[in-house]
Amino acid sequence: MTYNIHHGAPENSNEVNLNNIANVIRKSGAEIIALQEVDVNVPRSGKVNQAAELAKLLNMNYYFSKSIDYNGGEYGVAILSKYTLSNARKELLPNPASGEQRSIAIATITLPGDVTIEFAATHLDLNETNRMAQVEYINSLSKTLSKPLFVGGDYNAESSSKELTKFKEEFNLSCLNSCPLSFPVRTPNKAIDFVAFNKLAASRFSLVAANAMTGEYASDHLPVTVVFNYK
Repeated sequence: MTYNIHHGAPENSNEVNLNNIANVIRKSGAEIIALQEVDVNVPRSGKVNQAAELAKLLNMNYYFSKSIDYNGGEYGVAILSKYTLSNARKELLPNPASGEQRSIAIATITLPGDVTIEFAATHLDLNETNRMAQVEYINSLSKTLSKPLFVGGDYNAESSSKELTKFKEEFNLSCLNSCPLSFPVRTPNKAIDFVAFNKLAASRFSLVAANAMTGEYASDHLPVTVVFNYK
């Protein structure tokens, strides 16, 4: 799953409720989740480590990647996983046109059958120049890793954009007949949230389902759930 949780607040609301976010994830049955817009010790969300709290509520492992300092706390992306995380690390993404710093969280996950993948969470910039630089960076990262890599994220761009066209030189997007519409939450008309998977992952895993969980209003995005089969 990839889920922009909007620091646990619904659209046009300041009322943070992580239980609602956890319930959506639990309902989905997702075993590995990329989260965006996660607060850690930020006053607006009660100075809670949201990544740690969601992991506790869901009995999962987690890794948080700070993108920026925010109002006395931290703000960024996170990975949740039913399975053990190892070699968890973060990288800062390029920002040539300036603006808010973005990051990517990456971890190694061992799946049943002793199958190992790299899984990442990210949130690309609102600025097109920055997004292009960021997808080129992630493409390069994928080539350097030479491992099956999945990247759950809010890409702030649709599949036909110049940036995601460049991204698709190295990655497939989690779209079957069409891409799940995930934003805005109540009347979604944009597909900008994906679990991308690189060419090596595509050779070993098959995408069998990709859906936005319509009717879930815990955030200002719909969560997108993706199912893969592997041998």
